[in-house]
Amino acid sequence: MDKNHFYDYSKPVEVAKGVYWVGSYDPKEMFYCNPYLLVDGDEAVLFDPGGVIDYSKIAEKVFSIVEPAQISHVVLHHQDPDMCACLPLLEQVIDQGQIKIVTHSMASIIIRYYGIKSEFYLVDKNAYAIKLKSGRALHFMTTPFCHFPAAIVTYDEQEKILFSSDLFGAISSGWSLFAEKGYEDQMRTFHAGYMASTRHLFSVMEKIARLNLDMILPQHGSIIKKEMIPLCIDFLKRLPCGIDAQVTQEELYGWIHTEKAVEKKQILIAEDDGKNIKLLRDILNASGYGTIEAYDGKEAVELAKLKKPDLILMDIQMPVMNGLEATKIIKADPATRHIPIFALTAFAMSGDRERFLQAGCDDYISKPYNISELMGKVKKILGE
Repeated sequence: MDKNHFYDYSKPVEVAKGVYWVGSYDPKEMFYCNPYLLVDGDEAVLFDPGGVIDYSKIAEKVFSIVEPAQISHVVLHHQDPDMCACLPLLEQVIDQGQIKIVTHSMASIIIRYYGIKSEFYLVDKNAYAIKLKSGRALHFMTTPFCHFPAAIVTYDEQEKILFSSDLFGAISSGWSLFAEKGYEDQMRTFHAGYMASTRHLFSVMEKIARLNLDMILPQHGSIIKKEMIPLCIDFLKRLPCGIDAQVTQEELYGWIHTEKAVEKKQILIAEDDGKNIKLLRDILNASGYGTIEAYDGKEAVELAKLKKPDLILMDIQMPVMNGLEATKIIKADPATRHIPIFALTAFAMSGDRERFLQAGCDDYISKPYNISELMGKVKKILGE
């Protein structure tokens, strides 16, 4: 819980009318990424959806609010992996022909290297604006070298909100969703290290000061409400940063800590469809699990005995040996009978659950996969 507001950070938080924080909170971390979701009628816009490591948590929040088909645009304020590395995972859930990736043409050159296939909507080729179905307009403003030459921010005139990307971001061990007194000191280190120069930051702050703002939503740090906005703008106008920074390397980067590597739990995916294997692999890897892959029941039995995974996801319909036969063999072997097994099936009919349990499965998951349900069951069986 943050200091002033009792929010459940495992769920989305509506921070303004139709605008949701859908980020990931870890009290052990100092560096937070804040994706946001704007819902306008039956249409939704996702801002800076984040990296791979937080994808499952963010996706669970987003799709608890809207259906994938409602998301029409994904806004990327620049190209860094903490902004958009999860895009290929999103494309597996959202039809690639449905969404437009909104960004600057210079950023799009780099973003393509993430392997995304969706169409780009380039703000510099479209009058720096998009209009939603309702007529609501989102306006974009360039913020050169803060901290990318073609970085942009988004202004929602209707709600008087600035989606500010890295600007107004902060690094803090005492994170709260909304900025509190003294927040400008948390912004100091972040801007001193990541913005190009005092001149560039001052110029951008001058532009932002002319906007009619009730709230600033940064991609890092805390949300800034109306009463604190003038103070934060004035602080950043005067802040020496980048080549003008008056801080030591230790002050700039001393917050970055290294930890001993934690051994990942391993999950065996037994599935003969390569696309399904990739989908499961990406979802599980994004949640911090290692994966082992088998393409038929016989191979699954052999890998279970050899690798001793922490969990097996077993497709029922496979060549050579089907999933139920493989499950019976694994559960009959004293060396592997302790390994939990989830049946994967597109044919969850009446009586199937009993049949799967009788064969030795601990649970089953229906296709197509519900990411929230899948990860909930995985974490529960693994005691997390």
